Amino acid sequence: MNDKNMLLGYGETLTNPVKLNRGGGEKNKPYSYSENKPVISAQLEELIEEINTLPLLAMPEGKAVAKFVLHPAFLAKSYFPVSLFERFSLESIGSKAVKVKPRKDIKKRGRKEEYTTACIYVSGKKESFQSFLDSVNQDTLTKGQQNDFVTLENISILEVSDKVKTINSNEVMSIEVALHTPDTSSSIVDSFEVFASQNGAVIDKARSIKVKGLTFMPIKASKDVALKVAEFSFLRTLRELPELRLSEPVISRSVIQTSNLSLPSEGAVNPHIKVAIFDGGLGIDDFNPWVTEYTFNGNASTNAKLLSHGQDVTSTVLFGVLGSETEKLSVPYCNIDHYRVLDSNVNNSDVDLFDVLIRIKSVLEQKKYDYINLSLGPRLPVDDDDVHVWTSTLEEILASGETLCTVAVGNDGQLPAKLNRIQPPADLVNGLSVGAATSLSDSWERCSYSCIGPGRSPGFVKPDGVAFGGHSDEPFQVYSPMVNGLARTAGTSFSAPLVLRQAIALSASLNYNITPLTAKALLIHHAESNNINRAEVGWGRFPHDLSEVIFCDDDEVKVIYQGTLKPSQHMRAPIPFPDVPMRGCVNLRATFCFSSPVDAEHPLNYTRSGLEVTMRKGVSDSSGLTFPLFNLKNVYADENEQRVDAHKWETTLRSEHKFKPNELTNPCFDIIYYGRDCGMPIDVDELEELPYVLVVTLSAEEMPDLYNLIRQKYQTLQPIQVQQQIMLRT
Repeated sequence: MNDKNMLLGYGETLTNPVKLNRGGGEKNKPYSYSENKPVISAQLEELIEEINTLPLLAMPEGKAVAKFVLHPAFLAKSYFPVSLFERFSLESIGSKAVKVKPRKDIKKRGRKEEYTTACIYVSGKKESFQSFLDSVNQDTLTKGQQNDFVTLENISILEVSDKVKTINSNEVMSIEVALHTPDTSSSIVDSFEVFASQNGAVIDKARSIKVKGLTFMPIKASKDVALKVAEFSFLRTLRELPELRLSEPVISRSVIQTSNLSLPSEGAVNPHIKVAIFDGGLGIDDFNPWVTEYTFNGNASTNAKLLSHGQDVTSTVLFGVLGSETEKLSVPYCNIDHYRVLDSNVNNSDVDLFDVLIRIKSVLEQKKYDYINLSLGPRLPVDDDDVHVWTSTLEEILASGETLCTVAVGNDGQLPAKLNRIQPPADLVNGLSVGAATSLSDSWERCSYSCIGPGRSPGFVKPDGVAFGGHSDEPFQVYSPMVNGLARTAGTSFSAPLVLRQAIALSASLNYNITPLTAKALLIHHAESNNINRAEVGWGRFPHDLSEVIFCDDDEVKVIYQGTLKPSQHMRAPIPFPDVPMRGCVNLRATFCFSSPVDAEHPLNYTRSGLEVTMRKGVSDSSGLTFPLFNLKNVYADENEQRVDAHKWETTLRSEHKFKPNELTNPCFDIIYYGRDCGMPIDVDELEELPYVLVVTLSAEEMPDLYNLIRQKYQTLQPIQVQQQIMLRT
């Protein structure tokens, strides 16, 4: 490899706005108004009867919550029945995905198939639903409202069985509830407190956590009381409070004393990079040159297990994974703030999940960090219907894209199907969830303990990738200051901070503005799957040798684009391509990354920002030159996803294709940025500009001069240099 062939920056200098012709046809409607009228009318009558049976105290401001299920043909955002809601003073307060067999099948094959569609939670007073029913019976809906009406598959009350997740004991237990709180006032929470207390529940309102559209709260109740509490109309979810996972080592931790290891005397390579680790604490001074430990509750007691976990996670970020022959530890890339969010007080508390999250939230709301690591969280698999309080809270903090958070996916990968899924907050669309691989060598697999995907959609490709996590035959070795030797351990707790170290290394080592979002894009772009199923390893194993990221072979070129997208403006991003004819096949890999605000109450329409990316094999607008590089199949690799636009709302897009000789001539991407609010269309003026990162690799085995040809043609593309005096290392 020629070391002079560096990764190229400033790809954004090649981009320009462009006008494109776009067309859209009328949607085929499965039902006519007259077909849907008797069905929905009868369901509205039944809904009103159900509302009449609800306790008045269970309906704040006299409002009940109903389920409006759309026909699967109307799953896309542009068919949200907004006009009906506006006319009858109804409000969409949340949604989820459901499986239905529609009364009339989409594909008209005779048999009814099951499809995914949207179930919208709609709040309103009984009088509003009655007015809706009267207008249907009297045929007074406008043409636009009738068009919305035919999108409806069924309407029913939101029942207790829809809300209760897991209640396995008749004893009084700790429970977490999620309330729909669509406005900023406290009226719904106050009403819930009155209703739940009157039915025998103990409410811990002081520990409630509010995110946009939802309020999470711990309560104590028996099963019978919990079922009564679930009658509250604005209650979305009720489940037993899961235990806290520390992603504990999956093998017995052992230490090897050695006299060879010595700590470096130098300060951090880049002390300006802000890094935080939230874990079990340190309890030692050995890392003081680079690490500051913060505790809560003064001198709260703790235990050795928590401290050893915190030490090993922190040591991984400082010094990486070590070989048995290591003699001198490398200089850390950064300084670290370690927050001891776990101590004996929390560990023995019934509401530890809320306590720990509140500690993390309070720190991140007061201080900005570039990189953070979480090797802890709730021990339960992700839920497609509901976003957990940990994920919801952290998404809001990470939505700007200015912080990269690595999250351990959990160590329950050996459990039965569904129970082995990634654990919150590894389902963050604005984070980087990391599983564990068995080896640093090319012969690697997913560690059997590493939790698997997929995530929800959006956020489908989870984990984002894997890194070496160790196992009994090849343990993960880190520096242990307690014995000035090596600690042997294993788990996703250590693969996650190892990836964070790689991201920090890119920021610290290169003379270029490697933002946290750019580091994320580079790591995902260079992940290799080893032909392992995407549900197990995501995009693949992240690179451990950073030379794989920053250097190019003679027959390839890698380019970073960093910029911002304006709402609904088409941007064209040319793919660097030589003027001379290309010999042989051409391989193209491209990765888009951005961050997005989310609507946690709308898991189906979770992200508020999305990209539509069209690849063109040439700059002509001819439809024959478009190529489906970023289509549903390539991004999801899953045939069960039925929303044709689902991939457009993913915050990470990656795809690769080998093109035939002479198939490409000045290829480019045409990109448009969309927004939505709670699943509904949003006015362009309400959208902010969207920072994005695009990484492109173009390679051709029969073009050994490709890198030089690109450099000669595109003068604004500049090699990104490694900072002087810094030895590239892992």
